[in-house]
Amino acid sequence: MSIDENDLYAHSENKSGTPHDLTEHLVNVARLAGEFAGVFGAAALGWWLGVLHDLGKAADVWQQGLRVAARTQARVNIDHKAAGTRFAVRLGLWRWAMAVHGHHGGLTTPVELQRFLTSPKSNHAAEKQALDRMAALVPQLGVPSRPELPEWARKNESAGELLLRMVFSALVDADFLDTAQHFRPQDAEVDTALCSPGVEVLLGRFEAGRRKALDQRPAAALVDGPRERVYQDSVRTASLPQGFFRLGVPTGFGKTYAMAGFGLHHAKKHGLRRVIVAVPYLSVTDQVAEEYRTLLDPDRTGQVVLEHHSGVDLDAVRQRAAHGHRGRSARWQRLAAENWDAEFIVTTTVQLLESLHDRHPGRMRKLHRLAGSVIVIDEVQALPVHLLEPVLLMLRQLVEHFDVTVLLVSATQPEFWDLPVLEGREPVDLVDNVEELYTGLRRVRYRWWTEARPSLTEVAREVAENRRALVVVNTTDHARTVFRQWEAMSETGSLASEVQLRHLSTRMCSRHRLDVIKDIRKFLAEDVDVLVASTQLIEAGVDLDFPLLYRAMAPAEALLQAAGRCNRDGRLGHEGGLVVVFDPREPGRPPTYELPLHETRIHFGPGRAQPDDLAALRRYFPALYESLGPEALGHAVVTAREEWDFVRTAELFRMIADDTVPVLVDYTPAKDPVQRTRADRVVTALKAGNPVSATEMRRLQPFLATVPRTALSDNRLVPLAGNLHRWTGPYHPHFGIDLTSEKS
Repeated sequence: MSIDENDLYAHSENKSGTPHDLTEHLVNVARLAGEFAGVFGAAALGWWLGVLHDLGKAADVWQQGLRVAARTQARVNIDHKAAGTRFAVRLGLWRWAMAVHGHHGGLTTPVELQRFLTSPKSNHAAEKQALDRMAALVPQLGVPSRPELPEWARKNESAGELLLRMVFSALVDADFLDTAQHFRPQDAEVDTALCSPGVEVLLGRFEAGRRKALDQRPAAALVDGPRERVYQDSVRTASLPQGFFRLGVPTGFGKTYAMAGFGLHHAKKHGLRRVIVAVPYLSVTDQVAEEYRTLLDPDRTGQVVLEHHSGVDLDAVRQRAAHGHRGRSARWQRLAAENWDAEFIVTTTVQLLESLHDRHPGRMRKLHRLAGSVIVIDEVQALPVHLLEPVLLMLRQLVEHFDVTVLLVSATQPEFWDLPVLEGREPVDLVDNVEELYTGLRRVRYRWWTEARPSLTEVAREVAENRRALVVVNTTDHARTVFRQWEAMSETGSLASEVQLRHLSTRMCSRHRLDVIKDIRKFLAEDVDVLVASTQLIEAGVDLDFPLLYRAMAPAEALLQAAGRCNRDGRLGHEGGLVVVFDPREPGRPPTYELPLHETRIHFGPGRAQPDDLAALRRYFPALYESLGPEALGHAVVTAREEWDFVRTAELFRMIADDTVPVLVDYTPAKDPVQRTRADRVVTALKAGNPVSATEMRRLQPFLATVPRTALSDNRLVPLAGNLHRWTGPYHPHFGIDLTSEKS
């Protein structure tokens, strides 16, 4: 049966009973993709990929499949990418055709593209029918002209590969948006209207909010003056041309304000579209986003600061759908992937950098929004050394070809500017004479407990004698061990019952962690004794101020970051705070620590330099990179990118060695039960296979924790959507998910 040319559809009927007209969809996606790619000079390429992506749907065989699928609620399961892919190749867009070929399943490789185009299973008659039909409806298809590509993309393989990533992002975002507009127009309108007050308005709010916050903050004579100097220097430097910038002031010297102030002033000066702040730990995003939200969204509209830290991979539903799991709900769920259509974004470095090296549509749809932006990498010392070369190359190419400014922030600035990947690039320091801030305002002294190695129990007992201290360890098991020792001491009376005990780790959901951090701040402000056992998540962006801090042995940069939670405001006089570095007898530390720890022991310790010695740090980092060698810095990822091997690139670029998955937990904040109720509604929709929007998916973020992927064999972890699971076991009031608890 032949389908009338007036009855060609891209998608089945929506709730109003209207199918999605194919010509309208192709034209809309082409227009949007062209607009998105136009920001980086590839409007024509974006337009062509948009108009070609669903060209194959015009064939009778696919249209008939759509009608059967509409009745059976199944997937069409008939190829529709071949016609557009082959047309793109004929147009001279050989490798760029991978965008059309992968707009559902993801970018692959040139070899896979060639295999697909020469497959004996190709239905050339259906492809010709689709092209002939659409050429009559979209005139440009009848007289095609090859779009011009930037010279830099033709001359440099990895730069061209990045252009394909960006234009692919523009294509899939346009496709997702137009599809969402058809199926759920009310949600599409909400998700594309994340309030756009403009950078200039945001800057005005930020400056007013900052002044108000400073007026309300208790005076800290030692650091107030330097903090203001750091901020004013950052604002002054924002007027300079775009490129790489560096902020390397000690922890506690106002970098949260300084980096946002720089970003907004710089964006206004150069007409940039957004500021993106990437922090190293999931646990920090909620605190950082909350602080910026207070300044930029004082009326609490919820539509200014976009917080995106969820590790939920909605593309993973395709794998489940391929094995018979609710194909239609898979499509709905993937439409909820974030596209970063906001002017101020707080995310994680994992979310940002893994998305840049990914190959799947859901993770990549936001990438085109990076063009014309300020990207702030906070705590840059936490970038994984084993991926340093591909990370720096990616950032360099964004700066050189996509109108991006990059600000690298850390109290322990890595010395990687002599690495070949950054040859010819020099950063601009936001603050001059940083050494003065370190040497003239030293706030802590160090004691090393590393020769006669203590047990964690011994550490817990010594800490308890002080009644107000923070212990930072390297694993969740160690944090629990310390906390349980304190609990036992409290029960036996060897620790006063009025001493508050708190624990922090990624087994707790982000809202739980935020509530605990608020408790700790309150205790410290009210002079209440409190002992805290935490993993290293507390070392970045968590502005706590303890008189005493114990840190398990770690690389030098981690030791200095932890020390930033001790005497942060400099109120302890000449003697300052005390940081005790201990080397526990119990095994357990991240595998990536091995070589950095070796170099740390060479440069720092008793009789050697202290972690806040800048000269020693500047010797430490080059020695570390040299000891690792280029291959250990991630050169294999660079090679895969140069070969346009998107599969291999994604496989190799894993920032977290101990692969984790996001888990939704049953935690209800006492002061905001409505937040939990809204999240539960989203869970109900996901279970039923109903559509959800990006706005709705965001409601789950406060209740997500992480567990190792190896834990998925535990039957208390139930699949929910993509790689998202739900924890059905008990949720501990201190530890969160406790995988060691007995199964019922």
